[in-house]
Amino acid sequence: MREEVALACLAGRRTCRNCGAVYHTPFNPPRQAGVCDACGGELYQRPDETKEAHSHRLQVYQQQTAPLVDYYRFAGRKNENTYFMYPRTNICSGEHG
Repeated sequence: MREEVALACLAGRRTCRNCGAVYHTPFNPPRQAGVCDACGGELYQRPDETKEAHSHRLQVYQQQTAPLVDYYRFAGRKNENTYFMYPRTNICSGEHG
């Protein structure tokens, strides 16, 4: 998926200030833009859900996480999601081998 398409999809979420109902502008829009169908409250976009915030997260991923995925792939790990296979206490203690 192209980055600009992904960013548009990710940044479509809107939340009601009153009742917390969640909408997505392209996929689950309210009947009236900016107004909650459930209570009539104002819909807003959280600061961490903007296109800019998601773009920053993708940049950080490319700079910091993607190289680690390659490192563990080439280090002979069969599963690049090794971190999620073990309880946190095992990871912190180094017992996961």
